Amino acid sequence: MPKIELNGQQVHYHVDDFSDPWRSAEPVLLHHSAGGNLHRWRPWVPTLSRRHRTIRFDMRGHGGTTSRSDSPFVITELAADIARVMDALDVEKTHLVGASAGGIVSLQFAHDFADRLHSLTLVASTPRLAQMGANMDASGWGDTLRREGTRAWLLSDTDKRFGPDTPREVIDWYADEGAKTEAAEVLALQACLLAADLTPLLPQINVPTLILAARHDPITPLEIQQLMADTMPNATLDVFDGVGHNMKVEIPDALAARTLEFIEAVDP
Repeated sequence: MPKIELNGQQVHYHVDDFSDPWRSAEPVLLHHSAGGNLHRWRPWVPTLSRRHRTIRFDMRGHGGTTSRSDSPFVITELAADIARVMDALDVEKTHLVGASAGGIVSLQFAHDFADRLHSLTLVASTPRLAQMGANMDASGWGDTLRREGTRAWLLSDTDKRFGPDTPREVIDWYADEGAKTEAAEVLALQACLLAADLTPLLPQINVPTLILAARHDPITPLEIQQLMADTMPNATLDVFDGVGHNMKVEIPDALAARTLEFIEAVDP
């Protein structure tokens, strides 16, 4: 399990690169969601790493990355963690892809470290997690996490997280990977993100941005995706049918291919 020590933490990361050695291409960095880890991106890696050096890491307290009890979850620090990983791996600029909570952190990064981005891709994300759909109530998330743990929380509302045709084995794998992160870490991250509102930052994020959205997603509803597309100066919105909030693991090949197409249109 490769790790780097950053700011008092042991950070678990993977780098995959099967690109042609004679071809120059900028790296891609993937940022996972709350209760996730770098393995959630596994199906994306073959598509992206054949053309670009592809970097994944577990955010603080998640998966194989240690927690810092003396450092609470603060969104600007989570964004700075991306920069720290880039520095440790000698990456000056990257194409950044963030999913759900990872997209929220990536939005903050795009604001705070604009000069370190070539492009931004957001998968089922939002500038304001507290602004969910009318049929979504996150008030019970904390109770489930505290009583039953991360796996049970991820399984508690799968009808809102997945499309109707998602195979059961995909849902179980998703939950099993989530179980690798302690509930206390997910609770701390949720508290941070539910209190954040990055909407005022959107007009200032000028980097080319691809927004990948599910048409029916009560966690990050389509109207929020449209708001980002309308407010960010250089954003494109793609909407997908038949999938849910966890579209990243439902249709990984289609989303990775679309992301690669976007990246290569931007790549210097």
